[in-house]
Order: sequence, then C-alpha cells, then structure tokens
Amino acid sequence: MIIRKALAVTAAAGLLSAALVACGGDSDSGSTDTAGLTGAPITVEVITTLNSVTPHTESYEGAQAAAAAVNASGGINGRPLKVEVCDGGDTDSPAKAVQCARDIVADRDVIAEVGDFQAYQEQTNTILNEAGVPNIGPPPQSQSVLNSPNSFPLSGSEGAAVSTVLADAGATDIQVAYTNVAQAAAAVQFNTAALQKGRGLTIKGGIPIDVTATDLTPAVTRGADGDAVALAMMPTHFAAWLTTTQAGDYDQKLGASSSVLLPETLEALGDKANGVLVASGLPLAGGDQPGVVRFREEMARYQPGKKIDQISLQGWLGTWAFAQVARTIDGDITRESVLRAFSNLTDFNVFGLLPEGFSTTKPFTDLPRMPRLFNSQIIEGIVRDGKVEQTSDGYIPIFTRP
Repeated sequence: MIIRKALAVTAAAGLLSAALVACGGDSDSGSTDTAGLTGAPITVEVITTLNSVTPHTESYEGAQAAAAAVNASGGINGRPLKVEVCDGGDTDSPAKAVQCARDIVADRDVIAEVGDFQAYQEQTNTILNEAGVPNIGPPPQSQSVLNSPNSFPLSGSEGAAVSTVLADAGATDIQVAYTNVAQAAAAVQFNTAALQKGRGLTIKGGIPIDVTATDLTPAVTRGADGDAVALAMMPTHFAAWLTTTQAGDYDQKLGASSSVLLPETLEALGDKANGVLVASGLPLAGGDQPGVVRFREEMARYQPGKKIDQISLQGWLGTWAFAQVARTIDGDITRESVLRAFSNLTDFNVFGLLPEGFSTTKPFTDLPRMPRLFNSQIIEGIVRDGKVEQTSDGYIPIFTRP
C-alpha cells in the first residue's frame, strides 16, 4: 500500500483550486468510531483542493461525516469504511491532481474515488477510467466524467443549467462569463446545449476572465450587451463581478451555480448578491428536505464546526452512495465488483436526495456525448438576504421544457 502523509485539514472555502501538500491522508483522529467492526477497512479517497488561499476541504469533511455515520450503523457488512484524501493542487497546473489519480490507481487498497472536487477532472478521471477505478458522485463537468464507464455522477449538471434558470426567469439574450480554465470554459458548450434543447434559445456568447484578473470592468461591460449573464466562475470573480455591477448602471439578470455561493461568500457580499438566480445539482444544503436534514445532523455530530454547504453535501452523498451499494455486494468488495454493482442501479436513491427513478442502466440520450448524465434535472433558487432559497417545486428538467 502506498504510504500517505496525514494531512491536517482546516475549514475554508472557494472554487476551483489550491496549492501545495503531499498526497493522501487518513481521517481526522476520532472522526470515525469503528468499535465493534472487524476486518480490513474498505478505503475510498477524495481528490480535492486542500491548502491554498481558497481550498475546498468541505468535500473531504462531508465524506468523513458520512463514513463515521456508516461505521456507527454497522459499517459495510461489518467492516469499517475509511476515507483518505489527496490534494489536487492549484489551477495553474494539473500535475498534483494527476499524481493523485496515479497514486489511487497504484494503491489497490483504494476501491473508489468519492466526492471529487478539483479543477482537473478531465485528466484525473481519464486515468481512473483506464484502470477501472470507480468514480462515485463527481460533478458532471467534463467529457471524461460524462462518457466513461467508471463514472457515476449523482447530481444534475448545475454548470449547464445556470442559463436555464435565467431563461425560466424571462431572459432571452444570455451570455456566459467564465473563469478561463478548461472546466469552467466548458460551461459555454454545456449552456448552449441546455438552452437550445430545453428552452429553444441560443447563447449570445462567452466572456473569458483570466484566473488572475481583479478588475472585471471590461468583462462586466461586455455582459451588458444582453439581458442576462450566467456566471461560471470562482467565488473571487463572482464577488468582483457583483461589486462592479453595483458600482455601475447595470441591470442584467445574473445566474450562478450553487457550489460557488458559499456561506462566507454570501455573507461578505451582503445585499450585493440579492436577486442572483441559482442552479443547483442537488437539493439545497440549507433546505428542509429530510435527506438534507440528515446530512446536517451527521455533519454536526461527526464533523462539528465544519462547513455545511453544497460541496460538503456532495462529498457526504457520494460516500453514503458508495456504502449503500457496497453493502449489497456478495463476496469481495473490489473495484470490479463495485463497478458492476453501480452499473446496475435502478430506482436508486440516497435518503431521497436524487430524482425519482434515478438509474445507471439508462444512458442519457437527449444529447450526444453525455450518456453518464444520469440526473438531468436541477433545483432552482434565488439569493435573498445572504441565503439561497429554493424557488422550484423540487427538481425540474434541464434539457426538456419544464
């Protein structure tokens, strides 16, 4: 087994990236109770951003909370579930994320990746797929995840749906502004497909924003050439865009992905964020849906004080999904047996958080090159007084008219 350096994880937030740190690490001491469980641990791993100005530790912390709850309820057929983590690094290079994927492949004790949240999903999942490593619950944001048989996204594509919430609010002349990295740039393609198929509209154009840009006035000015802008960008750019629009005479509708709207980001923005329309691939982390309530309760119990947001919900959900499916496997729990089990799910749900009838046996055929989009629906919302409030009556379709 590859020896991993334990990582001390601290709470923080942001989108798309990070910096230094060695790969891997065991769960925080005391975060899971394995008393009474026997046998070798069943290990999964999270690739995410850890140590940087804007790290994403929440996915790992959500996965830890789920693993602790799984173990408290008997583990996986009596064996403990263990979560490790690898730092996917910053947006300037895929090197760290790629090394994380290679290390997972080399360590046969790691059965699957869960809770993926990093900037180089295309590169990492390509490596995992070639080795037959299951990828459970990644955001459906790259061609590899949307096409590869090792990939099992659970959430809807909120990145593709930022423009649809604008269209549903009456916008017809929509542009996409994006942080200029590959994963965010794909929002132009995905939103184009979503609008054309689902709402009968076309994207007016894309507005790239350099990762290091701080003055967004030129981009906001371009965005004014239309009635709405879908913001596919990291939180610092999102905040800068809203600050710029507040300072000028701009009245475009704005839409954003729920994973960008972290609690601390909304708190810092105050009333500047009011009225931003929201696309979410999963029910909102602050909602009253029973599965979300359970998520918050398990975070409070097993990861007290850690962030409760869409990113930690994703890590928690992917880990619980892995455990629920692994518990159904007769015989050895291996990469191969997990792949087989996940490939044959019908009417699968995790505490009611997935759309009714979720199945991995039915490829998504409404659009080409997206067969792994098993959940083609989203939750719509709006920002009011520093919080995201749900506006849709449950899930609504992205690629067909609601």
